[in-house]
Amino acid sequence: MLWKAGAALIFLCFSLALFFVPSLTVGFTTNSRYAFGGLMLFYSLFRFYGFYSEYKQANRE
Repeated sequence: MLWKAGAALIFLCFSLALFFVPSLTVGFTTNSRYAFGGLMLFYSLFRFYGFYSEYKQANRE
């Protein structure tokens, strides 16, 4: 379970870096950078939700 939370945290950090560090994405337009950062943010929230639901289920047992 810790791996799932770690992966979600990594995707969250990458998405925030794409939003706030414009020199990180060489060759992307501004709109593409924000779109890709938003998709990565959405995916990290999905990973956090999967981690939380598995944690909640394991805590019940």
